Amino acid sequence: MMDVSCKELRKRAWNRLADGNYGSSLGVTFLGDIINGAAGIFTYGSIAYGTGKYYIDQQRGLKPKFETMFDGFSLYGSTLVTGLLQQLFLFFWTLLLFIPGIIKQFSYSMVQYVMVDFDLSGTEAITKSRELMNGYKWKLFKLQLSFIGWELLAGLLTFGIGLIFLMPYEQAASAEFYAELLKCHDIYPKEELVAEDNTF
Repeated sequence: MMDVSCKELRKRAWNRLADGNYGSSLGVTFLGDIINGAAGIFTYGSIAYGTGKYYIDQQRGLKPKFETMFDGFSLYGSTLVTGLLQQLFLFFWTLLLFIPGIIKQFSYSMVQYVMVDFDLSGTEAITKSRELMNGYKWKLFKLQLSFIGWELLAGLLTFGIGLIFLMPYEQAASAEFYAELLKCHDIYPKEELVAEDNTF
């Protein structure tokens, strides 16, 4: 059971960003969306991997570089296949019924982090994400819902432009959620993957 509140996850995420990481985080998220908007399925898996690695490394206090977002291209074959399968499965589930499609979206939401931490094929990574999220989809839904006030405020006051600056905050919170999710399953990253002074 995940006892950490959504408020605490958001606080931790904000502390990460405020610790000199916001500018590069904004660049990673914004550029990633632009690349995927231009190239679509051909870059989705690789960018998702790189972005996921950037934010989970940041969560672990490793101070990732901006170039981390491109790490997925060094594993292009596997990240491409994983991204394609993830989108394909979601597409078919949504065709079946809208609600199951949404549920599966939460089930597969940890795939980018799983690809970073585990040596798995595309289908195995999707399965691992589904297993990790079993019993925790509602918690992630509440975390995402807790940003609705910020989203409405940013959207209304800036005609949607402010949402761009909110994206790193949401991504960082997702990485904090993943870290807690691993703890709930008694899975801990290797010592070399976590900074010694990782105190948040």
